[in-house]
Amino acid sequence: MKLRQSRQWLLPTLCILIAFTVSSQTTQAGPAPIEVGPGVHLFVDDYLVEKMTQVWRSLNIGRKHAKNPLLKPDRPWEGYLVLQPGTVIWDEEDQIFKMWYNTIGTRERPNVEDFLCYATSKDGITWEKPDLGLIEFQGSKANNIFLKWSGWTHSVLKDKRDPDPSRRYKLLYWLTHEREQCGIWVAFSPDGKRWTNYAEKAIVPCWATGDTFDVTQHPETGQFILYHKTIGGPIRKVSRMVSDDFIHWRDSQEVLAPDKHDPPDTQFYGLSAFPYGNQFLGLLWVYHTYTHFMDMQLVSSRDGIEWERSADRKLFLHLATTNNLKDDAFDNGMVYPSGNPIVKDGKVWIYYSGFTNLHNAPSEDHDGQIGLATIRQDGFLSVDATSEGSVQTRRLKLSGSSLWVNMSSLTGSRPNFERDSGKEPYSEFYTDNPSAKGYVRVEVQDRDGRVLPGYEAAKCSPLMGTDIYQKVSWEGGRDLSAVAGREIRLRFVLGNAKLYSFKLE
Repeated sequence: MKLRQSRQWLLPTLCILIAFTVSSQTTQAGPAPIEVGPGVHLFVDDYLVEKMTQVWRSLNIGRKHAKNPLLKPDRPWEGYLVLQPGTVIWDEEDQIFKMWYNTIGTRERPNVEDFLCYATSKDGITWEKPDLGLIEFQGSKANNIFLKWSGWTHSVLKDKRDPDPSRRYKLLYWLTHEREQCGIWVAFSPDGKRWTNYAEKAIVPCWATGDTFDVTQHPETGQFILYHKTIGGPIRKVSRMVSDDFIHWRDSQEVLAPDKHDPPDTQFYGLSAFPYGNQFLGLLWVYHTYTHFMDMQLVSSRDGIEWERSADRKLFLHLATTNNLKDDAFDNGMVYPSGNPIVKDGKVWIYYSGFTNLHNAPSEDHDGQIGLATIRQDGFLSVDATSEGSVQTRRLKLSGSSLWVNMSSLTGSRPNFERDSGKEPYSEFYTDNPSAKGYVRVEVQDRDGRVLPGYEAAKCSPLMGTDIYQKVSWEGGRDLSAVAGREIRLRFVLGNAKLYSFKLE
């Protein structure tokens, strides 16, 4: 009897010991390392970051161009101009900037209908409005109108993957003039100028979407992703649909909504989302219902579904302030970002619509024009340090032997917002020593955080200056070839510097 009781006690005890041992081994091993492939990797979130010491993240505000607004309503068929979100691209094949924008009638120009227009530029600053000869206005087709419509929103993609050259350019646009046809329409074009509707009906009806949306394309799968204003309910939010052919859209789901950390008058009017490096970024249109202002915040995502609000929800692009107003100020009431920004010449180009009006102003009284803001390439958020600090990654498996870093020295004085708002790039903290020389060094550790011989930070050639990407090397010209395929950690050591990203090749 005693033997049977002891066996009954022994069996569950053994099970507990075995389970504890397995659990301990799993805990000791930790989660699987993160596979980090070629391309650009930002520091906008903690996905790759395990620990930061004596550093902080700073949001780098877009610098508005001195010649803003770059596009003004200077043609008889133009009322006010808006990118909602519209599209601007740098076309590598044609070596030219291309813009698709809309113009809407005003009280002064009531004869102007809702038109979609096309413009080009060699430098992205000075724009031409070519005669397309497509749509008649006041008896003439000598204009840059490519589509007559009734609505607000449109979004264009140049799809290099489509084997059909007649579908190289893809357009989604909003139509409201007849209830049966209300919703999102699709058109295709071989050149971005001459468009053909896919069908004489909406492919996404009004009841399934709001009237603000933006379309982007997954860089790996080629799938099309539509971010649209959620309909129904008192609060505007952002939802997402996907499509494999740009015609049939499915799987609508809410992805961004105001929460308890937002002011009570916060609504989300839209999201301009785009792939950047090895993740997604977005410019969130934030509508303030008490004041009727609209501005934008930066958000980030690893899958395009789960989004993080970056930099404690600070404004990415400020409205013009009353102390900075001039007679030609055009963006002190609302700003709308365009679709995918352009990365060119070491900068990110962000075109946007600016208004002196508020959202609740009558449409015929709006005065929209189009401007440009830029930031350093990869420079949405940076990790900053004055005295020496560091960023240590989680366990990684790297694909690539060459490591490149995007950094700059942290110099200059803190900007005067009353004087410089919208004129200078902003980082929350600046060193008070303009002559300080910023640096970044990189250390390679094993999976447990022990420094690998030859990869000490002290043996890394310091990265300094302002070049967008600088190659990392250690004594003897050592690169990452010797640690390829191993589980490692990277530790970035920086002082008086801003660290934006790293790149693997």
